[in-house]
Amino acid sequence: MKDIFLHNTLIRDKEKLVPREPGKISMYVCGVTPYDALHIGHARAFIVYDTLLRVLENAGYEVTYVQNVTDVDDKIIARAAQLKISPAELALRYSDETLRDLALLNCKPAHKYPRVTGHINEIIEMVQTLIDKNCAYARGGDVYFDVSSDAEYGKLSGQRPEDLESGARIEPGEHKDDPLDFALWKAAKPGEPSWDSPWGKGRPGWHIECSAMALHLLGAGFDIHGGARELIFPHHENEVAQSESYLDHQKFANVWWHCGVVQVDGKKMSKSLGNFITVEDALQLADRNVWRLLFLMTHPRSPLDYSAEKMQQSKNTWNRVHKSLVALPNETPELSAQAQKFQDDFWAAMADDLNTPVALATVFDALALWRRENEKDLSLAKAIRAALESLGFLFETNEAGSSELVGQLMDILIDVRNAARDRRDFATSDAVRDQLKELGIVLEDAVDSTKWHMAGKE
Repeated sequence: MKDIFLHNTLIRDKEKLVPREPGKISMYVCGVTPYDALHIGHARAFIVYDTLLRVLENAGYEVTYVQNVTDVDDKIIARAAQLKISPAELALRYSDETLRDLALLNCKPAHKYPRVTGHINEIIEMVQTLIDKNCAYARGGDVYFDVSSDAEYGKLSGQRPEDLESGARIEPGEHKDDPLDFALWKAAKPGEPSWDSPWGKGRPGWHIECSAMALHLLGAGFDIHGGARELIFPHHENEVAQSESYLDHQKFANVWWHCGVVQVDGKKMSKSLGNFITVEDALQLADRNVWRLLFLMTHPRSPLDYSAEKMQQSKNTWNRVHKSLVALPNETPELSAQAQKFQDDFWAAMADDLNTPVALATVFDALALWRRENEKDLSLAKAIRAALESLGFLFETNEAGSSELVGQLMDILIDVRNAARDRRDFATSDAVRDQLKELGIVLEDAVDSTKWHMAGKE
C-alpha cells in the first residue's frame, strides 16, 4: 500500500490516511439534490472525488464509495410544483440525468447511491435516539437538535456558538428554543411528501439524512467524508454534532476532505447572472478531457475561477498532449530511468493531498523532455500516458464515432451553415439542417450561436 496524506478540515492540517480497516477505505461524499441540471460546479466536485477514488485504488486500497441522493427537499418540492409534476418524478428525472452526465464526464460510478426516501426508518430511529439522549426535542410536529447539548459544536468549521448567535433568528413557523438549533424532522405541510413518525406525519431535515445513511452503510468512524467547501457550515458541522451525540461521542468520520467551489469570471455562478453553465452545455464547449484538465490544474481544495480564456488554454494544452500520446505503439518497453523518475515524482505529488497541479507539471516537464530527445524513450511516453489515464483522462482515437472528432466536424458544419445564412443562401442552410436531422442530430439556433444535440437528448 502507498501512503496517502490528506488535509483534514477537522484538525486544519495534513495527516497520513490511516484506514479504519487495513487495506480498505470507506468514503462518503455528499451528492446531488436532483431538482435541476448539473452545472460545472457539480462537475468539478465529482471529477475531484473521482480522481481521489482513482488515486486510492491505484495506491492499492479496496474502496467503498458512497454518494447520496437527496431526493426529498424544499427545492425539489418547489420546482416540482412549478413544473406541475410530483416531487418523486422530478427527483427521478434529474438523478437519472446526473448519472448520465457523470458517465459522459468519465467519472467512475459510486458503489452505492442511497436515497433519502429509502432510509426513512433509519432516520426516524436516529431522531428518536437523540430525543432519548436529551440532545433533541419535539415541538408541534417538528424535532430540533439542541445545539447547547453538544459542548464541541463548531469544531469542524472553527466557529463558536456564541459568535454564531449574533444575527441568528427564529424564522416564522419554527418552534425551536434557540436560533442555532436545527431541524431533524419537519412536520408535514399540505401537498408535500410525508411519512408517519412518532411526532406525526412529516419528512426529514436536511442534515440528518447524510448522518443516517452514512452510518447505516459505512458505520461509525468511516475513513473519508467529502463534499464542497460551502457545506462545511452548517451542513457538515451539524452532521458531526448530531452523529457524535448519537454515537455517545465516538468519532463519526475520521477525515473531512473538502473540494473548492467554482466561480465564473470572479462571480458566484447563478442563473440570474447568466453565468450558469450546465454539464450538457459544457460538453458542447469542450471535450470532457479539457474540462478535467481545467479542473485539476487548480488544487482540488482551492476555489477555481472559470473564464473563457482558461478554457481555451486548457483546450490548447490538452490538444498538444493528446496529439503527442494518442497513437503510441503497442509494445511495452522496459522502464527507463527517466520514466521511473517521472512515475515517482508524479505519484509523490498525487499522494501529497492530491496535489494535481504539481502532478500535471511533472507530466508537462516529462513530455517536453521526451520531445527534446526525439521521442526515443518510448517507456517515458507510455508512463506519461498511463499516469494521465490513471486520473481519468481518455485518449480517444479520431475514428468515426469519436466524441472529439464529431465535435470538430459539427463545428465545421455549423460554420458552413452560418456562412450560407449570412449570404442568404437558405436552401443550403436548410439542407444542412435537414440532413443532420435525418442522422439524428438536432440544431438549435439562438441569437448569437447554434448548438447541437442528439435527438431525444435535449
